[in-house]
Amino acid sequence: MATSSGGPGKAGRAYLWIIAIVVLLAAGLSGAWYYLANQLDTRVARVIEDARSRGTAIDCANQAVFGYPFRLGLRCDAVTLDAPRDGVRATSGALRTAAQIYQPNRVVAELDAPLIVDTADAPPLELRWQLAQASASFWTEGLDRAALTIEAPVVALTQPAADRLPLAEAAQVEAHLRRRAGDLDVALSSRDTRSLAPQLSEVPPATAGLDLTIRGAADWLGGRAAGATLGELMAGREGALRMLSIDFGDAEMALSGEFSVGVDGLLSGDFELAVQDPARIAALVAAAAPDLASPAQTIATALSFAGRTENGRSVIGLNVRNGNVAAGVVPLGRIPPLR
Repeated sequence: MATSSGGPGKAGRAYLWIIAIVVLLAAGLSGAWYYLANQLDTRVARVIEDARSRGTAIDCANQAVFGYPFRLGLRCDAVTLDAPRDGVRATSGALRTAAQIYQPNRVVAELDAPLIVDTADAPPLELRWQLAQASASFWTEGLDRAALTIEAPVVALTQPAADRLPLAEAAQVEAHLRRRAGDLDVALSSRDTRSLAPQLSEVPPATAGLDLTIRGAADWLGGRAAGATLGELMAGREGALRMLSIDFGDAEMALSGEFSVGVDGLLSGDFELAVQDPARIAALVAAAAPDLASPAQTIATALSFAGRTENGRSVIGLNVRNGNVAAGVVPLGRIPPLR
């Protein structure tokens, strides 16, 4: 009987080709990883050197690149920033950043507590948390979106003679920035936030949120906002406030509307204010900020006789013209210009 001569040989050559391809891919991946690791190390060193030339010292203790073979990340045992010119010094725990090799345009970072910020004009501020994680995505125009989540943050003043003086705490704080065409979307939220100051002990924990769009501000994500004040950034801008809300559990309020800011920093716009239990909100505002007690009571009174009821909440329109706030013909006060 005739037998096939070459079947096993062909199979063996196929396996050899497969092994050769796997080895080449592994070698290529390794080469790419070490090249990118060297580039990352070099760029970080360049950023630190550039900052030093501008008078700001940044230290990344025991800096190391890690993650081979599928991730690329930078690790520091501690981070220090010292800017004597601005009178600011900040120190934190370990920093870890990483990006997947197959998705290098998305970077995730974690920072360990505590973060201590020392300025020339105030006692050192200490922030502690259970988890602080940030992510950033980059595209052709630079930073495309960014997010920050902090679990169980606690803010305190550090006093050498009296240890720590807690100021506030929350269950969770989140911040999100997104480029949308030429606009910038901003979303902030905090859950179960409460002040730990004795004079505010009567103010219950609150959940707050902010959702707005600033038109034409997408370039802020590309570094345009660096070094500028809020007033400088917002001068001449327009935007949409989809929601600014605060919920105390037994009372809540929400504000929304279109707005603009003049070159002088004065706010203008047409807003809608919805409040559940206006009297309770006015009392809480008075307890938290005594200087706002009078306008808060005025708004509560205006809601009672000029507002309409929707879904169990009193709703009223507010118009702001060059910083002057009114509910219809009733003046409520003035908003100072943004600085």
